[in-house]
Amino acid sequence: MTQSTCTHMTTRTLTQRLADRIGSHKYDMWFDRTAKLTVSAERVEVATGSQFVADWIASHFSDDLRGVASEALGRPADVHIHVDPDLFDQDSTRREHRPNGSQTPEKTDRVERSTPEADRSTKPNRNSPRRRLDDFVVGQSNELAFCASTRLAESQSTAEVSPLFLHGDCGVGKTHLLQGICQRFAERGNRGAVRYVTAEQFTNEFIASVRNGHIEAFRRRTRRLDLLAIDDVHFLSNKVATQNEFLYTLDAIDLSGARVVMASDEHPRQMRFSAGLISRFVAGMVVQIHRPDRETRIELAQRLASTRGLRLTDAASEILASHCLASVRELEGAINKLAALRSLSDRPVADGEVGALLVQQLFNDGAWRPKMPIKLKTVVEVVCDRLGVNRADLMGSGRHRRVVLARGLVAYLGRMLTTLSYPEIAHAMGRRHHSTVHTAAKRVTGQLEGHKTIDLSTVGLGAGVSLAELVDQLRHLIVRAAPQR
Repeated sequence: MTQSTCTHMTTRTLTQRLADRIGSHKYDMWFDRTAKLTVSAERVEVATGSQFVADWIASHFSDDLRGVASEALGRPADVHIHVDPDLFDQDSTRREHRPNGSQTPEKTDRVERSTPEADRSTKPNRNSPRRRLDDFVVGQSNELAFCASTRLAESQSTAEVSPLFLHGDCGVGKTHLLQGICQRFAERGNRGAVRYVTAEQFTNEFIASVRNGHIEAFRRRTRRLDLLAIDDVHFLSNKVATQNEFLYTLDAIDLSGARVVMASDEHPRQMRFSAGLISRFVAGMVVQIHRPDRETRIELAQRLASTRGLRLTDAASEILASHCLASVRELEGAINKLAALRSLSDRPVADGEVGALLVQQLFNDGAWRPKMPIKLKTVVEVVCDRLGVNRADLMGSGRHRRVVLARGLVAYLGRMLTTLSYPEIAHAMGRRHHSTVHTAAKRVTGQLEGHKTIDLSTVGLGAGVSLAELVDQLRHLIVRAAPQR
């Protein structure tokens, strides 16, 4: 038997005994995918790809390595741990031996070497994230999420905010922040591997790698990163096998000191995830992104219009912000249609100014209006539910400030959204004289013009919500609640 064959057998014995001694999970985490072991006549060489891994192995596994090395060689042996930054970028990194003694198929090695560099490079390519943090519009609804995202991308330490878990409704900017983090991380001179991927893509790649026997290539792409951004994590709900792989991926990345950011439509505890995954998610920073407030929507409208060569007047911006509450995407759609309408107008296109009349024309389109007339009953139900007011109190004579506000809003929105006159609204609200309803609606109009703010923290609206924002929200809910046929 040649010396190389003896060394080959000793290395296999060493890896098998080490895996048995520390457990297969720890072996896979710290040796099988992050280090390379070689055995010489008198010592064991452990090469790692980073100083972090080298320090961790030295402090946690030195005794285990010396013990199994002595058993494998039949005599005391030294252990030498060193860093080789290019270890996993060379063909010599193909680990042909596993603790179970099996050899890695040659086709798997080819897949690992031929993995597209786009998965490991921070250089822009056609699949690179396009959105930047500099272009993100910050408001009260997303300020905390933006600050956490900036810190994750720029901080020298990942302990403060990683993993970062962003959640919120569709179209509130989660994807923008994830892609912006990737861009900012690369822009600050970090040469580490960065990857942005959706949970669906992660799942598809995992399933394909299992079917084709390329699981090691998949793990190489996902576990040796400096920053991993995964979008639409809720897609992993009820996918047990993928969740388990994702859990091991998070552990591997976290233990290597890398950064992780995720986004989902729901809070981690509201999704069907394993207890292990949920604990990993909430161990970091979980931040909700709310729908943009009125001021943020106005700025968004102006910025989006500017990218289309349009210049909105203040009145036009106000109308857009008051109608597009569902998401930023809804606002983008309105701007796109507005650009089309502007190109058909009689005024020169180069002027670019868009006024209130053109915006109002946009929202007079049937696509933005309910197909059936709105009933006052719907207005009453929505207002009472949103403000936490009983219908009986609304119809009564009580003077509690929230009840008075609800009456004024019913009168104002009833006149705006329904076909009823003030006398008809007064009759429906149990009032003898329509002047009381007219006065209540007029009072709300004056408060809107005066930019009044209200304190409705007891019903989840916050302590300093503008009345205009509340009216926008109520109108949006009323239109959605109206029958469509």
